This record gives sequence, C-alpha cells and structure tokens, in this order.
Amino acid sequence: MSSRRDFLKSSGMVIMAGAAGYFTADQFVNAQFVNYGAGKKTGSAESRQRPTLVTIFLRGGADAMNAIVPYGDPLYYQYRTHIALHANAGGKGKGGQKGVIPLNGSSYWGINAGMEPLMPLIEKGYVVPIINVGSPDGTRSHFTAQDYMERGAPGNGGVTTGWLNRYLEKTKKPFDAPLRGLSAENLVPRALRGSYPVLAGNNRTEQMALFEDLYSPKNLVNMTARDGAGDERGSRLEDLDTKTAKGAMTSDMTRDVIAASGASSVERIKALEKASQTPNDASYPGGGLGGQLSTIARVIKADVGLEVAQADYGGWDHHSGQGGAGGRQAQMLAHLSECLVAFNKDLGDRMDRVMVLVMSEFGRTVHDNGANGTDHGRAGFMLAMGNMMRSGGAKQPVMGTWNGLQEKELDGGRFLPVKHDYRAIMAESIARLFHVDPFKAGIFPDYHVDPKTGFVNFMRQMPGDA
Repeated sequence: MSSRRDFLKSSGMVIMAGAAGYFTADQFVNAQFVNYGAGKKTGSAESRQRPTLVTIFLRGGADAMNAIVPYGDPLYYQYRTHIALHANAGGKGKGGQKGVIPLNGSSYWGINAGMEPLMPLIEKGYVVPIINVGSPDGTRSHFTAQDYMERGAPGNGGVTTGWLNRYLEKTKKPFDAPLRGLSAENLVPRALRGSYPVLAGNNRTEQMALFEDLYSPKNLVNMTARDGAGDERGSRLEDLDTKTAKGAMTSDMTRDVIAASGASSVERIKALEKASQTPNDASYPGGGLGGQLSTIARVIKADVGLEVAQADYGGWDHHSGQGGAGGRQAQMLAHLSECLVAFNKDLGDRMDRVMVLVMSEFGRTVHDNGANGTDHGRAGFMLAMGNMMRSGGAKQPVMGTWNGLQEKELDGGRFLPVKHDYRAIMAESIARLFHVDPFKAGIFPDYHVDPKTGFVNFMRQMPGDA
C-alpha cells in the first residue's frame, strides 16, 4: 500500500537498532513491552518515574580552563596572556568585565562568569564540576575522539555500539517500557547506536490510525491463514526452499516478527506523542539545546519509562575568537547554563531521579595560541547535575585530582593531564543511578576499576531498587 510508504517517509520516524539500522528477530521480540507500570501499585508521578541519565555532548573540544578556572594560580596568567579570566575581591575582570566567579568562596577555583546562572545550583550542591577527565588514548582528532568517547571504548575501533545503547541492551527485559532511549535530534548519536531500539527525531502520529491498522495482527494474512483460512497463502515466503536450517525462522515466524516490530514502533511513537502533550514548567532559551532539553523533559514527565537520552551542543572548537570575559566561549557557557537551569526548574522534584552529565571529547592546550583561542589538548571537564550529587562544598569546590599547573604536572608540557578516565565517570553514573554493575554487565569492554578507588565519588547511590 503506497499510503503506508508515504506515511513512513513523511512521519520522520526513526527506530534505530543495530549498526546497520536493522532488527534481528531476537531484538524485535525482546523490544516488546506491556503498558509501563501495568500491574504495579499506582502512586505519584515521582514514584513511578524511572531514574534517567541525560547526557549533553559539547562537540568540538570545550576548553576546561575557560570554564572551571584555576584563577588563584599565578601560572594560569603566565600561560594565558591573551584570554585569561581575571578576578579580584569584587569579582571584576579587566575593563570592568566580570571574568571569574569564585566557587563556594574558593580563592583558587572559580567558574567563567558566563556560568553565573548555575551558581545557586552549585551552592546548593546540585551541580558539581569534575576536572582532568579524558581519554587514555591520545588522539586529538575530533571525529576519532568523539567516536571513542561515545562508544565508551577509547582506542578500540572494533567496538561499534554506543555505551548508552549497551546499557539498554544489557538490561532489557521481555517486556520493556515503551521509550527507554531517546535522541532529541533527528540523527541518533553514536552513544545511542546499537542493537536496542532507540527513538529519534521529530516523530509525529497524525496518521497513527492508519499505521496501527496496517500492523494489526488481524490484517496479516498469515495470521488468518493459521486461524482456519485453509489454502490462503501469506506471501511468497512459502515459495522459498523448505529445507530450513535448524533454528532458522519459518515464513510464519518472519511475518510475526514484522507484526511485532510494527506494533512496537507504533507504541514507541505513541509514547513520544504522549510526551509532546506534556507541558513544560519552565521557559527555555531559544536555540537547539533548549529545544532538545525541553523535549527530553516532556518525555520524562510523561512517565513512559525514559532511562537514557542525549542532547548535543556543537561549536566548541575555538582555535580563534574564543576570547576571555565576554568572549565566544563565555557566551556559549552562558547559554549552556541557562538551558541547564531551565531543565532543572522544569523537572523540579523529579531531579531526585534525573542526572545530567555534560561532556566534551577532549580539552584544550594550557597555553593560548595568540589568536585569542586555544588548540586541541587532552584532559577536559565534565559537569554533573542532579539532587544526588555529592558536593565537596568550600573544602572541595571541584571533583577530581588536581596537582597544579607546574610544567612537570602537565602532559607534554602543553596539556592538562588525564587523571580520570571518562569511563570511570560513566560507570559511576550507571552503577549509582540504575543499581547496575557496569563491569559485570560488559557495558565497557576491556575496562574495569574498583569502585572504591576508581570512582570519583561525585554522586550518591540512588536509594532502593532503581
């Protein structure tokens, strides 16, 4: 029926599964579910809400020392002769521009003044910066570094699935919630690609009745054939070689899988449609990131079982024009901060079970480059937001290991050293948010750390059975 093809093309529906974008029979069957929450005791929306991990990828290599600033270190100003962020007792920089806001009263650590909207959340312990995070692989290629980070397998080109998709796949059940994984953009990012079905894009259900009817079991010929229609043939599948290998799918099984996958797709899109009707409780800044986080917040509040989602914010490759106070990166950090604040306000008490993790593929050089910018480096930073953060307060305004900016402490004399493999941060997020051992589950191939010594401990364990 041509109308079905037209609908699929016009709806923008994307159901990703497998590196090539196809389901296997087992993946189709295991993607089925019953109505989320069926058979459970009803309660408040918060009690039904699944824990959710939302990642925000800052593409281009965001400069850590322009965001989380060691403004109390004299060496910082020697390295950054053009774009250093200055601060004094009044918090004002050169020319009267505010450059750095001290973190929890610290005389050493501060944040870019563009991030001022986040200060109330930082002071309450709901946002924590994590420093010297990066990859053990030394590549400074954007594409390669992003690929490694989203696969959660630095240096291993044989891993083709994303770390978030592996979490979904390793923890799937015969009857899953309708929308466990979501990309807020039309293309599924690498972190969400894999065998578990993930919804992406601006899906619509204006013609859902047609779609449901087309995939209804009562309209599949093989179903009626087996219910007593005699010689009625389901399709040309019966004309294939009948000497089927042991364990292979029969024609009836194949059509059943198609029916099941169609029904699953319908329910996933219907879940997103339900979420689209959920109002936002905050005003988001204009632009792509605000729209993405607004969508993710609606899906979380719709209680359709969302567990992982990713948003993207590109444009952080500032070889020139990065600037200091009021510069390009300060403006972008301000936008990021405003979006995070809106998301936090939108979800309210739901942030007890929602964590946001902001990351970038690598950091920048310690020295500026004379063009009001910085070049590709090694270690970068992360931001973690949620009511389960473990803030160090004034005594520990940042999380992570820092030994200063002496040349002997730098990587090759040019880069911030990688003290924490980013997989440790990812693993801690999964372990403490979802009560899943990421190492036993095989979510990070060829990687294991002792949580007691290898985790940064930036967050508390979620209580109870998540």
